[in-house]
Amino acid sequence: MDTLPAYGLANTITGFATLFSGAIALVFCRLVGPQPARWRFAYWMIVVTGLFTVTLHGFGETVTGFGPRWFWAFLDTGSNIVVAWALALAVLGDYYAPAFQRRARPLLTLAMLVGVAWHLYDRLPGAERTYLVPLGEWGGFYPGESWLIAFSWVVVALFWARRTQIAARAKPLLTGVVAIFFCGMLLATASNEQIVYPFFAMHALWHLVGAFGFITLWAMNHVRFAEA
Repeated sequence: MDTLPAYGLANTITGFATLFSGAIALVFCRLVGPQPARWRFAYWMIVVTGLFTVTLHGFGETVTGFGPRWFWAFLDTGSNIVVAWALALAVLGDYYAPAFQRRARPLLTLAMLVGVAWHLYDRLPGAERTYLVPLGEWGGFYPGESWLIAFSWVVVALFWARRTQIAARAKPLLTGVVAIFFCGMLLATASNEQIVYPFFAMHALWHLVGAFGFITLWAMNHVRFAEA
């Protein structure tokens, strides 16, 4: 069996941070304070995408003999799009009127399905893959990743549109969540193999930053619901 190169090992191990961030959020919901089912569902989706992050980098990307790479890559980014969808639905349930939710949920679900389908088409064997957002030798974003980023900004917009309704103590945490994931987006522009001398594995750092972002998201929600 092949062994993992340095960048592959870093990407795989830090992928567990994503998985554990969702799991810890669920544990905190039990031990520290309950949160609505819509948010627990979002945390479960983080666990799932963390699992697929590990399998992509550990199996499909850097080690042969565990199935086709495109399949693991589809599960990884595809499940991330599902996470963004779950977060958007959760915010809808927090701040938006039922009539608006009835109109927005099908649109968000359609957007999720289109993004996952586009990502699948882009990953299928034989597809000619090109960056939708090319950044030269540094890296860039393929269609699925670009859709994920756009969907994530929709989540931010849903929060921002109701910022006056967010508890004062939670607002700094919301700013922190947005700042953390903005930094993560910048790190994610690098290719999986990109290591900045001497040891800054950029994609692995994105995994760690994202995991801390999810924990901060739980903390923001805890403050919001505790003061509701």
